[in-house]
Amino acid sequence: MPTPTLQAQRSRAARFSTTSSASERGFTLVELMVSVAIGLVLVVAVLYLQLKLTSQNVRTTDTAVRDNEARAAMDVITRDLSGGGFLHGGSNSSCYTVLHYNTALPAPNYFASFPVSSVAGGTGVALPFVATPGITLNYPVAGSTNRSDVLVVRGTADATQFSAVLNPVAPAMDNTAFLPTATTQMPFSPSPLPPFNANDVGLVQVSVGTPPNAQLACLRIPITTAPVVANGSAFITSTGALMPVAGYSGFATQYAGIGLSGGISDTLLRSSKVIDLGAAATTNQFVYAYFVDNSYRWPTLVRAKINALTDLEVPNTRQEIAAGVVSFQVLFGVGSATAGVTAYQTWPQVLAAGNAGNVLTVRVLILQRSLYPDKDFNNARSLYSTGIIPLPTQFNQAGYTNYTIPSQELTNRFLAQETEMTVRSASPLWPK
Repeated sequence: MPTPTLQAQRSRAARFSTTSSASERGFTLVELMVSVAIGLVLVVAVLYLQLKLTSQNVRTTDTAVRDNEARAAMDVITRDLSGGGFLHGGSNSSCYTVLHYNTALPAPNYFASFPVSSVAGGTGVALPFVATPGITLNYPVAGSTNRSDVLVVRGTADATQFSAVLNPVAPAMDNTAFLPTATTQMPFSPSPLPPFNANDVGLVQVSVGTPPNAQLACLRIPITTAPVVANGSAFITSTGALMPVAGYSGFATQYAGIGLSGGISDTLLRSSKVIDLGAAATTNQFVYAYFVDNSYRWPTLVRAKINALTDLEVPNTRQEIAAGVVSFQVLFGVGSATAGVTAYQTWPQVLAAGNAGNVLTVRVLILQRSLYPDKDFNNARSLYSTGIIPLPTQFNQAGYTNYTIPSQELTNRFLAQETEMTVRSASPLWPK
């Protein structure tokens, strides 16, 4: 018979054995399922938070990139505008406008060039100052009520082209034996013989209109022949693609729409001044055009460079300035040196009011959209519930046009920026 002490030891051993078995049993199935569920919830929460943070980072990065590109675009435009009108008329008096004719330009083959101007954009619009093959716009898309302008800036890259040797100037001679409107033969004094070169491009500066509203109109002409002496004068002849079929009088067909009056007569031409601008291949006079091009993955603001003497786009010089630009609008601040800017007008309004010579500043508005849609965002449920971005109200400029958000852009975010730049006045800085 076991002693009490032995029984107590067995009882303790049994308890130890029971306790050991319970500790080795582990988690039950329910406990494991609960643990897995909690783990999955935590993983999903972390992934959801990560996705939200990634989405936020993408939006922030996209906004920052759009902002940087808009600022870069403003910088490039400012640089061009700072030279807009520089030596507009060569090394002599600045021109109110330079009148172009080129059979390779879109009909009617004429274009009036100003230091700065604009053209209304739209699919199918052929830029009137670019010769064949030309530039045909593809934005805004057909049927859209949205607006996007083409900013046009003309200037000379530097002053190295202009000198008395490279760009001689000669006053025309009042010799009634010559009728330049009919023959395109422009007379000069034969002594000394004007040193004009055949196949160069010339600029005829002629005063049109009556004081105090007279303006200096400049006619771009081809110098087809070197000076020939006859009938007491040395004369040059202008024929070819850059000369109107009607001769000099053809340029006057542009007057009505650009703030000029009167016409072009033999008397005016024989009292004009002619500048040899040199060969087109070596010119540093260019026209820069900013417009939205929709042939990229996103609508993109681009800059085209056009030779001002041939009207041809310079090959391999087009630049992409800013992606995601859906509206590019331009206004012109007009006024006087004493009163400053008194009104902001579109370019058609500037011409209609005869203010082309009174442009002091240019306001440029760039509206960009995000490059990628945001599925968690919809403009119809946020800032622009009407589907319209009220640009005139946002910038307090009635001359701007509202942007109607297309259905495919409702989940894109928009960023609008504006700047105002002073147009360089060539006359006070570069006295003739």
